[in-house]
This record gives sequence, structure tokens and C-alpha cells, in this order.
Amino acid sequence: MAGRDLRALFSSNDRGVSTAEAFTNREAQWELAAAALAEHLVRTAAPGFDVEDLEAPRDNVLVFHGIGGIGKTTLSRKLEAALAGAEQRPAQWGEPAWPAGSRLLPVRIDLARSAGGDFEHLVLTLRAALAAIGRPLPAFDIALRRYWEHQHPGEPLEAYLQRGGLAAKFGKTMPQQVQSALADVAQALLLPGTVGSAVGQVTGSLVRALRERRQTVRALASCFRLADLLEAEPDLETLSFYPHLLAWELDRLPDGKKVTPVILLDTFEDVGDRTHRDLDRLLQRVVWLIPNAFFIITGRARLQWAEPALQGQLDYTGPTAWPGLAVSSRPGGIPHARGILPDTAPPRGRQVLVGDFAPEDCEDYLARRLHTDRSPLIPEAVRAAITARSHGLPLYLDLAVMRFLELRRTGHAPAPADFEYDFGALHACWGQRP
Repeated sequence: MAGRDLRALFSSNDRGVSTAEAFTNREAQWELAAAALAEHLVRTAAPGFDVEDLEAPRDNVLVFHGIGGIGKTTLSRKLEAALAGAEQRPAQWGEPAWPAGSRLLPVRIDLARSAGGDFEHLVLTLRAALAAIGRPLPAFDIALRRYWEHQHPGEPLEAYLQRGGLAAKFGKTMPQQVQSALADVAQALLLPGTVGSAVGQVTGSLVRALRERRQTVRALASCFRLADLLEAEPDLETLSFYPHLLAWELDRLPDGKKVTPVILLDTFEDVGDRTHRDLDRLLQRVVWLIPNAFFIITGRARLQWAEPALQGQLDYTGPTAWPGLAVSSRPGGIPHARGILPDTAPPRGRQVLVGDFAPEDCEDYLARRLHTDRSPLIPEAVRAAITARSHGLPLYLDLAVMRFLELRRTGHAPAPADFEYDFGALHACWGQRP
């Protein structure tokens, strides 16, 4: 998987130099993700799985963590692409072992402060991505519409999605689906057509119908927490419980429409710190309330949700709640066993320490990153020197490539000794190590 490396392309006047954004190795991480996802698919398809069970332990999250500069964000992006379609999966990654016919919907969300997102944006991103199913999700859509009109009076949802880039990324069908869900419920309640878009009247009538167990709303009656959510104050705290409605809607999709969201949360270190966990609490709630979705989290630190000491700061804590997160981190270079382990097998850790590149991977990266006349531009001796000094750190390799181009631009023929050099950006990443 490679694209154009624009930084390198715009660092030289030499039109004979070709660049490629190389992605090396990470087969072991793919093995881990594919096997964990396969287990998830088998577990959620089992007859005893209950999406409304709020007390069962959760095993729907996989964490890749490590210091800055080791390629976690690149890994997150490549996993998203590989899950979206086989044609985007590197050949060396191999065929996944999950059940035949499984339909996946990868959704990647960057939690970096620089990305400018917030929790409301995250929830809307999830719903916008699920518009690909091609049908309304009435329980969630009605609650979302009530929240939106209360929190953003006079601002159309369409305008927000357009401004935030969600319409461009996921299409413009989500607001139509939300409006359709509201109109369908209004019709089922025999409300006048003129109030089909008046969310307050629709939700009020729906709550009464649910409480009275009327047959007109039997399609939503089995979601027994819906009335409580519609009666609650539509604030951010209540919004964080709406993902339960998404899980319920996903669970009741007909066989031809069944889909498993794979939600990739990147830059998790920007969620907060050990003292301020407000956003962490909301995000953890999303993961817990959508047990039929699978989450792949990337960040600098291990996820602490399984630590009993956090009781009171988060809703669900301890090793019983998160058995996979309680197991110590293991190196990401150790391949995960393919297939599904028997019930008697010990729990396997879902916290994976992402390691660095092996020397041969460094060599491959440098050889493919810059080339001219189909030959590597960086000489073999220089590649060996960079590899030896990099300790396998992808960020070092990237910085070394830019230094190579900088030296070459000044008319100097880069030599191995030119890379006995420390990069300030590298120290900045190591200095932020958790």
C-alpha cells in the first residue's frame, strides 16, 4: 500500500526522483486485529448474545499503544482501509479468518485535539457512517433529533454535517433517514401530517404509547429503555447513553442488512489525563453500550479501564468488566493464534505494545521511499547507517529521508557519516512518552 509522498516530492527539483509513501510490515498487528475481530464476530452471532445485557463483561476492544513516532496512526489508517475492502489489504497480510458473509463497516475517528472534534461530533460520525446501511434507525434517530433541536435550536442538522465534513465523507442521506424515522413514527401514532416534523409532539406521544404498550408502536416497544431516554433531559450526558439505541437497532437489522461496525479511535492520549477523565468516561460508555461493535484504539498509553482504582471516575472498571484489558501488554511482534480459542482457554491480552521495525523492514522502507529509474535513490551504505541508528523507529526513518533530500539539495552527496545525527522532532516525541 503506497501513495505519493508529497513532502519528499516538494523537496527536490530533480524530476527523475520518484517518491512513495511506504508502509512496511505490521503483519503481526494485522494478525492480532483479524483474530480478535473474528472472535468478536463469532461471539456476537452466538444464540446467547444479548445486546441489551448491560452487566456482561466486555471483550470488544483491542488497544495498540506505544511511544510517539512508531506508526500508530499509520497503522490505524491502514487497518481501516484493509477492513473496508480486500483490494486495499496488503498481499502479505493474508486472508482474514472471520466467518464467511460477515459485513464490516470500518469508521476511523481521530481524537487528536488538533482535529477539533468533540464527543457530539463522534456520535454524529458514528450515525453518519451507519447511513450506509440504507435505512433509518428509528429509536436512535428520534432521540438524536430531540437532542439536536434542544441543543442547537434553529441550526439544521444538514448544515452541521456539511460544515463538519461529515456530509462529504459519508454522504447526505443521514438527515433524510432521521426525518423519515420521525415521519414514520408520527404516522404510526396517527398524528396529523403537519406535526410530522415537530419532534416534541412526536416524542411525547411516542413515550405515552410506549408506556401504555400500544400496538401501534410495537416495532419500538421491545427497546424498553427508549422511553426513559426520551424523557431524560437531552444534554451531553444523555447523548452518551444513546449509543445503546444504536446497538439495539444494529441487532434487529434483517439478515441482508446485518453489519458490524469496526470503530477505530486514534490518538487516544488526547482524550484526557489521569485527573480529568470526563471525555474518557463518555467514550468508555460508548464502547460498553455497543457490545456488537468492535473498537480498535491506538494511543501512547495502555488503556486503564480494567484498573479497580478508577472506580468512581469511570462507569465500568476492573478486570471483571474488561478481562482482556486486565492482562499485561504483550509485544506486537508476537503473532496472535488464528481462529477461535475454546472456552476453556485463558483470556488473552487485548493491550498490544506496538514495537519497532526489524532491520530488514527498515531497509525495505528506505529502498522504496525514494527511487530513480526504478532503483533506490538512497545508496545501500547510507541505508545501512540509517537503519543501524534508527533502532527501528519509523519516525527516525522518515526524518532521515528528509535529511537525505536536504543534503542532496545543497549539492552534497549524502554519506553514512551524515546520519550520525540527532533529530529534535524525535526528542520531542520521546519527551512526551507517557
